[in-house]
Order: sequence, then C-alpha cells, then structure tokens
Amino acid sequence: MCAGYGLFPNHRASAVIPGRRQYARRRKPWYWDLPLAALAGMVAIVVLQANEPLFLGFNRLSAYTGDGFWANLTVLGDALIALTLFLPLVRRWPELVWAGVLAGVLAFLFVHGFKHSLGVPRPASVLPREQFHVIGRVLLTLSFPSGHAATVVMLAGVITLHLPDDRRRRWSWLLLGLAGFVGLSRVVVGAHWPLDVLAGTVGGWLAAVLGTVWAQRWAWGVTPTGRRWLTLLLAGCALSALLFYRTGYPQADLLQRILALLALLGAAYQLGVERQEAARFRAETDRC
Repeated sequence: MCAGYGLFPNHRASAVIPGRRQYARRRKPWYWDLPLAALAGMVAIVVLQANEPLFLGFNRLSAYTGDGFWANLTVLGDALIALTLFLPLVRRWPELVWAGVLAGVLAFLFVHGFKHSLGVPRPASVLPREQFHVIGRVLLTLSFPSGHAATVVMLAGVITLHLPDDRRRRWSWLLLGLAGFVGLSRVVVGAHWPLDVLAGTVGGWLAAVLGTVWAQRWAWGVTPTGRRWLTLLLAGCALSALLFYRTGYPQADLLQRILALLALLGAAYQLGVERQEAARFRAETDRC
C-alpha cells in the first residue's frame, strides 16, 4: 500500500534493473546484500547448530507483547493478502503490479518446490509442546522454506526495485525492516525454524529481481487487456479476503478485512478518477 503515497514521481513506477550490458558497467551491489546476508546467516546457523536455540529464544517474544501483535504481523506475509495489497496500484503503477504478480509465481514455485521435495518437519513435530508457544493453527510438516517470509520479502523487494534512487534510500530500510519483522513472526507464532525464514528471504528476493526482469521483457500486464485481467484477478483476491478467506490467525481477522476493504475502495476510487479524466478528455475533444 505504501507505494501509493507519493513514492513514485510522475505517477510511474520504473524498475531500476539495468540491461545486461548496462549491468556490467553499473552494477549495484545493494541488489545482493540481502540474499547474501541471509545465506551467511543460514551457514552460521548450520555450523553453530543454532536453529533450535534461536527458535526457542525468539518464540518467547510473544510473552512480552501478547499473541495479537504477532498474529497481525504474520498475516502480512500471506500470499492472498499480498496480492490484495497490489489491487489499488494496478491502474497507476501497472509495471510494479505486473512485476509483483510474476515474482509471486516464481516465489510460489521456489517455496513449494523445496517444501515438497525436502519435507522438513516443523517445530511442533520435533519439540515437546510445553517447550514453546504456538499462535494460531498447529502446523506439522513442510517447514522449509517459509512461504510467508518469501512472500513479504518479494513484495518489499518489488517495491524497492521500482523506487527511484533518492526515495529508495529512505524507504527501502522501512520496507525491508517490516518484512524482517514479518519473517520473525513466523518463528514467534511457532510455525517455522529461523533457517526456514532465512531461506524464504533468499527466495523472495531472488523472485523479486527475476520477476522484475521478466516483467520488463514481457509487458503483457501493462497493456489495457493485461491491466483488466490483473484488476479482475486482484479484485477476486480482495473479495475472498474480505468475505471468505481464513488465515488461521483469528486475532488478525479484523486487520485482514480492513486491508481487503481499503484495497477495494482504493481500486474503485482509481477507476472513478480514470473515468472522470476520460470523460473530460472526450468533452474537450468534442469542443475542438
């Protein structure tokens, strides 16, 4: 949602991924800072055998804040909620939304490919229940990697990659910091190991970069037909989130409904403004 509040000049969101030749001359190391840091963290956890101790330490954070705080944070990494947040942006920033949808496909393939091929058990399958606290549903299997972490990092990454340089310096830390807290929430609610979250971070960022490149090379989503189909898809996600969808975290039901309603109202407003502008243009054309 933050992309709709003056982050992009001239009402356009242009990706900053350079072409292949430009990339050789203008490589921006920040592209890879996050996934490299996450990979380093994964290596450190494996070498130090710190996965379980870190899980137990972070999982205790809910004792200081209550369950609701972390439940509301964790739903921001739900794939349907992430798609819902794109809805108000379709008409003004179709490039960003199209890149986000393609990145979401890549993140889905990454997450579920590893989940089903590795079948890593979740903490509730390994640790005695009295050792840790679970918020929401008790999940047992398909732990690695975290889909919520991949989704929220993908979302933050796509927005970051479409920010101009001056705004990126101010907003990227906020976006990625929020994504980090959402990833941490997966440990606090008892659903994932820290290793899962870091792996999801790597996959989500790679999906954001590759999805942005893919969207630049295949621009169907920014055509009038593509924008209409994207609007229908995302409106369906928002309606589902508003009326039917259950995240498994009842403490976050109100936030889920509010986000879905705001997304629908934002899309309706954008449509109304666009129709007014079209009508004004036709009237001026007729007078000429």
